[in-house]
Amino acid sequence: MNSIRRRVIVGFAAATTLSAGVVLAPVAGASVTGSGQALPVRLLVGLRSGVAADVTLPSLQRLGLPTADGDSTARRLLSEIRAKAIEVPGARAAAVTAALKADPNVAYVEVDPQVQKAEVTPNDPWIAQNRQPELAQMNVPAAWDTTTGSTVTVAVVDTGVNAVGDLAGKVLSGYDFHNNDGYPSDDEGHGTMVSSLIAATPNNGKGMAGVCAQCRILPVKALNGAGQGYHSSIAKGVIYAAQKGAKIINLSLGGTATSAVLQDAVAYANGKGALVVAAAGNENTSRKSYPAAYADVLAVGATNTRTGGRARAGFSNFGSWVDVAAPGITAAMQYNGTYCYDSRSSCWVKQYDPRTGELVYDDYGVQGTSFSAPLVSGVAALVASAHPNYAGGGLRYAITNSGRRDNTWTQFGTVDAVRAINTGGDTRAPSATGFAPAANSKVRGNVAINLYGLTDDWSGVRNVNLYVDGKWHNWDYVAPFAPVLKTGTRNGAVKVQLLVYDKAGNHLWLPARWYTADNLAPSVSITKAPANKAKVKGTVKVYAKAADKSGISKVELIVNGKVVATDRTAGYLLSFKVASQKKTMKVRIRAYDKAGNVRYTTIRTYYRA
Repeated sequence: MNSIRRRVIVGFAAATTLSAGVVLAPVAGASVTGSGQALPVRLLVGLRSGVAADVTLPSLQRLGLPTADGDSTARRLLSEIRAKAIEVPGARAAAVTAALKADPNVAYVEVDPQVQKAEVTPNDPWIAQNRQPELAQMNVPAAWDTTTGSTVTVAVVDTGVNAVGDLAGKVLSGYDFHNNDGYPSDDEGHGTMVSSLIAATPNNGKGMAGVCAQCRILPVKALNGAGQGYHSSIAKGVIYAAQKGAKIINLSLGGTATSAVLQDAVAYANGKGALVVAAAGNENTSRKSYPAAYADVLAVGATNTRTGGRARAGFSNFGSWVDVAAPGITAAMQYNGTYCYDSRSSCWVKQYDPRTGELVYDDYGVQGTSFSAPLVSGVAALVASAHPNYAGGGLRYAITNSGRRDNTWTQFGTVDAVRAINTGGDTRAPSATGFAPAANSKVRGNVAINLYGLTDDWSGVRNVNLYVDGKWHNWDYVAPFAPVLKTGTRNGAVKVQLLVYDKAGNHLWLPARWYTADNLAPSVSITKAPANKAKVKGTVKVYAKAADKSGISKVELIVNGKVVATDRTAGYLLSFKVASQKKTMKVRIRAYDKAGNVRYTTIRTYYRA
């Protein structure tokens, strides 16, 4: 019951951090300075475009710090969004941050916000005894006439999941990003309760019924035994779930802090075609909570189950950024296999202010948007079962466009399972008018392939995939969508095609295009000039020759690191005035071919006469 008590505190006590079931406790204002006694600070480091994900950062090497935390799995997952997470002593955080920001490989440095579960506190016999009214309030039993679900995988990124009671046989192998191992057991209770609302086995004469009878739960532990975790851990969990093929990713957690790492992880999951569902939070405010408020996340607020499931629950956050509503006072199975429902006295919790002894909470424990979100995830799984071709955007469309417009505090109203299942999806493919570079261009190194005229009539573009010589090569899942062609050491013809997906899963192939990869540097030499270590005066003339099969674009004369002359015509003649230079002159020629490759001559040293 201790875990249940913590959940209750989250949602109702102003001095607490839990409130929506599993709230991400923010540390948005965390300082990166501190005394020698300060606790360690976790930093998130984003890499610039074009920098290899496994790059070793000189700024960290000079400071004697590791490049990333966690095991190889954790590092690999963050590399998908070009990010690293490091832990530094509090007293050195400011210096490390400054050094990283000055590193040319680094795009951003952020404090890693901490999160916490988003519940208010701590439900087949119960349906018959009306102990799960939340299901009827969402029209779920009527939806079961169409489908009770299929083997859709729903990831629960939370405190872990225990395969007990009605979840026995429903829980897949997952991962623990708090302890960095393959055993995501639930040592707090929240993740198991969330999962029971999604997939608890119905019609077995015991316990409760989840929304999607045939669904499978992918357990991803990213929160510790107190229901807290870092954005980097949540991000790893989201990326992991998307890579494991989860159709729906449930995040019953949140907070006011935001980070590029968590936002990029959500974008990655959307790019993979997953629907991310998140709790809107339990602070009774219109202030945005993250990750729920990110674009393409289905943000879920809570209705008051006790009054019929239409009025807003007093704890629920609200506003135009909240997409839909679902009942927020629910049944649930605890991590030891026991069950809670609203009128069960053993599931009611009393909480006292430790300073004054005043009773600050006396109510049922399983309340919060943390429990509204998995109900919606379950409905999304029913829609996915009825329409296997729907990608994440199609599931989102079905749920939002079918919502009952019965309130003004969400954008689309209360979720209706029957209407969601019967709502058609977006079937029109995206369009594009072309891409650059132009056909038959010479390319080298890493080349961004930029689309133009890219549009979609409803759901929006999800990702752009780049194929080279008929094989998948690279992708981009963030607008303006410019996947990178990595030519490496290739030389010769390269066949390029682009495959564009919208968020509903429709796709478009653009016509193939051929490029010529050229990663060979031109030849260049000085044919006539003063000898090395010569004393010179007046105007010095340097004659050069350069050649390359793709053609030479220009030849430059460099003196003491600065370009002093350029020639673009063969029979290259370049010159400089000695009087304009220092007494000692370091002189070399640089040639570029038309693909952009470059080669230098050796340096000649001249002295003013």
